[in-house]
Amino acid sequence: MMPGRPLKAVDPDASAAAKLGADLRARRVQCDLTLSQLGNKIGFSAQYISGAELARTTVSARFVAACDRVLGADGALVALLPDVVWEKEMRRQERSSARDRLAPALRPASAHRRGDPVDPTNRCGLVEAGTAAASGPGTAGTPTLGGDIDPALPGHSTSLLAIIGAHDAAHGPREVLGSVRRELQVIAQHRQSARGDLRIDLIRVEARWTIYAAWLCEDTGDAPLDRALQLAREADHPDLIAWARARQAQWTDPPRAIRLAEAGLRTPRAGGYTRALCAVRAAHAHAYIGDPDMTARLLAEAHELAAQESPSPPLPADTPLSGFLVRCWEARCWAKLEPAKGLALYDDLLRDWPRAVGRRDGGLYQARLAVACAASGQLDRARAEGRKALTTVRATQSATVARELRQLHDLLRS
Repeated sequence: MMPGRPLKAVDPDASAAAKLGADLRARRVQCDLTLSQLGNKIGFSAQYISGAELARTTVSARFVAACDRVLGADGALVALLPDVVWEKEMRRQERSSARDRLAPALRPASAHRRGDPVDPTNRCGLVEAGTAAASGPGTAGTPTLGGDIDPALPGHSTSLLAIIGAHDAAHGPREVLGSVRRELQVIAQHRQSARGDLRIDLIRVEARWTIYAAWLCEDTGDAPLDRALQLAREADHPDLIAWARARQAQWTDPPRAIRLAEAGLRTPRAGGYTRALCAVRAAHAHAYIGDPDMTARLLAEAHELAAQESPSPPLPADTPLSGFLVRCWEARCWAKLEPAKGLALYDDLLRDWPRAVGRRDGGLYQARLAVACAASGQLDRARAEGRKALTTVRATQSATVARELRQLHDLLRS
């Protein structure tokens, strides 16, 4: 680090914000970056970063995610943000309670005559309450009027989903499932009171969260996916309709999976990215029933669709990786039909694995590579690749990776 004025002390035990600030500073110093250098990399001012490190600035989700990425924190900084938001909300509620205790003496006479509330619902507070409900115990109360709902709430929930999705990808689903369920309750409560365009926006957000909840609860995902499809239709959101179909196809028998995924593929007005992901689900089902021609045709269509200019698919985190995700499913398809070809595709895939996809999914495809090695008769390599994937299971407690490793175990014993 370049010489300069001594750094002001930060006590990480003083608050959740101080803990985040101290961790941020330690990682910045470790990367030998000045405040200005880090600011240039993430698009924030040195003053803003300094305030975050000293717990004097209310940090945004975008800021923390950018720092996490540039400083190579692998989700560790993102994981600290929910406690910061929860702590801030608790302090806001304490201040609100203090004002309420003083309210009778301070209320103007005109307010008594009109019946106006002393302290109308703070719109920014509603957004913070939604985050708090997703990050800690309890849920926000249901607003009584559509006008009480902050119009920024749908955008806030979408940003929070990206944060939780990044944490899940890095550390696994166990720590985030409760937060997802609580946030769904908050969204549903506000959606019931909302009106007009705000209600439609909240329905769309609720559908996205419901699809993600089903992904986290893979073994019991049918019911929430039915609900997600209903919400997507009510909001008239083509991409969410197609994506819900693709998710349904992932957890059923191959013939029904083909029908569901191809229905998603044909969804009018759905974007190319989302339709590409429907195509690979259909291709995978065709691979399971041993149809290489249909598999190849659908995979080719998926690559063409992924190359189109269209909005990102409604994934938990907005990442421009649709073409790469098609390659992931392509490897799975050919591993089922032609293990040697699938093995080569897995090798290429893991060689190019982008950091943005996350640790859990990297471990998942490491496990699938191990299964492909075993199916191709390369048993020693299968064991070595399986050991690599095992470290991901231990770190993330991912049941999906564990299932792949159980399949590997069965193949090695047979």
